[in-house]
Amino acid sequence: MNRSQALQYIKQLSEKGELEEATHRYALIIVDLILDEGNEELLHCHTTERLSAWIRRDALARQAKLSEEAFAEQFGIGHGNAYGCIEQMLSCIDYEFVLDLLIKHGQGSPEISPSKQDPGGKQVAQTPRN
Repeated sequence: MNRSQALQYIKQLSEKGELEEATHRYALIIVDLILDEGNEELLHCHTTERLSAWIRRDALARQAKLSEEAFAEQFGIGHGNAYGCIEQMLSCIDYEFVLDLLIKHGQGSPEISPSKQDPGGKQVAQTPRN
């Protein structure tokens, strides 16, 4: 999947109301960052736990760099926005979807699956079946 296809897929799901706003925002960020060769740590996130930790660090770094207003506008955080605080926004991200996007966009696969859970309830990445 190329960048244009990934962005179109994210847009379609968002327009259908199938993506939480926080997932939509971070999916777009991830697609842009995949192309940045300086993001080796991101490219090594192969579990939802590692991706969650990376996104938390990234969000906190963006919060530190941006003005309060710019951060609130970019992430919908703060009084009168979608999320009251950064923790609320982070808890609403579908990390499985974003991980699936990261893995498949990086592999060039044309399909991205919605979130899935294994029988134990743990989020697992969906990989192409050959």
